Amino acid sequence: MGPKESSFEQKPSFEADKDGFVNFGDVSRQILKKQGQYGVAYAFGDESCDCPNLGDGLRILGNPGNYCDVKIHKDDIDEFVRRYKAYQEERRS
Repeated sequence: MGPKESSFEQKPSFEADKDGFVNFGDVSRQILKKQGQYGVAYAFGDESCDCPNLGDGLRILGNPGNYCDVKIHKDDIDEFVRRYKAYQEERRS
């Protein structure tokens, strides 16, 4: 296993609150490699930047207008990332 593979498989850990929610900006920066406000656009959808709503049906709390306060449930992170990567892949093809 090469260095690229092992670093990809290492999942970042996020600090969850008592209800299991983590800061969405942390997820966005560490996994999506996007600043928080740009990642949040995909969580809620944003027509101004042609971002689809990839958070539909997931436990995401907060107001996209105040992206610093948006949270996602730790058990929904993998599904959100899967949807984001599928969207990006579809866009490239």
